[in-house]
Amino acid sequence: IAQTENPSKTDLLQGRRFYCREWALDKLQRCLDARSTPGRPPGLLVMGGPGAGKTALCTEVVYPTSETGRAVGLAPRCLACHFCQGEDQRSLVLWRFVLGLVEQLRTSPLLSPAYKEILDTPSVSSTLEPLHCQRDPDDTFRRAVLGPLSELPPPVQTLMMVVDSLDSGYRAEDGGGRAGEPPGKSSTIAELLANHQHLLPSWLLLVCSVRRQNKAVCKMFSGMRKTHSEHKGVVFPF
Repeated sequence: IAQTENPSKTDLLQGRRFYCREWALDKLQRCLDARSTPGRPPGLLVMGGPGAGKTALCTEVVYPTSETGRAVGLAPRCLACHFCQGEDQRSLVLWRFVLGLVEQLRTSPLLSPAYKEILDTPSVSSTLEPLHCQRDPDDTFRRAVLGPLSELPPPVQTLMMVVDSLDSGYRAEDGGGRAGEPPGKSSTIAELLANHQHLLPSWLLLVCSVRRQNKAVCKMFSGMRKTHSEHKGVVFPF
């Protein structure tokens, strides 16, 4: 995917050499190829402890530096990405995530021009106003991302969306987000994706990384059928 000035699309590890996890890239490719098979789950959760290499893997998928990473050809199939960074609070703000995602989709050569046309319709463009998205990020996500994607013709190959460090800034003791939010309303990126994962089109695979220790976030995606493949600290449940 093309570089932009959006800081959440970049990562501190970008450009560094990638070592020893080529097996993980092959596994991700197999999961991506199988996404459109009926009955397959909508996403892939990359789990591991601190320092296990989750962010390094996500970075290599989006911005490959190794020979294997370039050869496996995952980067050209990445429709959008987001790197949550604890040291950059802007990357954890839900409405910024949603609008940033829409902008990536708008400029992606992987989508039909019809996506831009849908965004320009009054019923959708009104949801892209920052104030509206701040008040109701779920509505913007459904009407400007999920709805339009479901209306587009499937691409030639299945695509993926990568979100790294999904549990950054998530506090289970207060439900993850702002106190006083009505039930069912998302207040974090993790909640938004978990609440809507079943609405993703069958040609799009959601790839997220999370620390194994964050049981609350892992539980949000417990509905996925899981096969554990662990090697050098990284687990792929799918």
